[in-house]
Amino acid sequence: MNDRAAEAPDASPQRVSDLLQLLSRTWPHESVSLGDVTRLLGDRGYGLLMFVLALPGAVPGVSSIAAIPLALVAVQLAIGLPRPWLPRFLAARSLSRSDFARMVERVEPYLLRTERLLRPRFGLLTGPVGERLMGVMCLALALLLTVPILFNLPLIVPIGLMSLALLERDGVFAAIGLASGGLVLGVVWVGWVSIQEGLQLASKYLGM
Repeated sequence: MNDRAAEAPDASPQRVSDLLQLLSRTWPHESVSLGDVTRLLGDRGYGLLMFVLALPGAVPGVSSIAAIPLALVAVQLAIGLPRPWLPRFLAARSLSRSDFARMVERVEPYLLRTERLLRPRFGLLTGPVGERLMGVMCLALALLLTVPILFNLPLIVPIGLMSLALLERDGVFAAIGLASGGLVLGVVWVGWVSIQEGLQLASKYLGM
């Protein structure tokens, strides 16, 4: 990466849509990798990676595969690494510069509408303590994605909310994401306890 690209995080606009537009228009190489985007966003790379990696989790049959890199990123956020690290096989995943530009153009209207709702506020929830809480919550939800019998969408939505909170430092989205994630974990726990009690009662009734 050349010096101009390395300096992009400090000189570029704050909005993620602006950063992606900057990357698509000025990137000097023929392809753009996930590692390139992560470096451009700096510490906000956590939000981007969580959002991108959570999307396959909503697809039946591949959620357990998507959960592995998602859990890896969540662990790093939970322990407070300043920026995410990706294994080479993930960081090297890339698009051609033209394909990346088309993708940015396609998602930009939706991203812009979302960004109108997002703004930096309630900084405590997106500061170091809040980031660690979101990392732990995302890790727990990502691990549940490995369970094939669970309906995955309720696990993905809180992760998406927290990723947006990280991207724009929005404590309201962080609070909603943490609350909804806690609710999902609570429902899963109650369901698990109910199943265990049901099995115990059935075993006792059947004399097993």
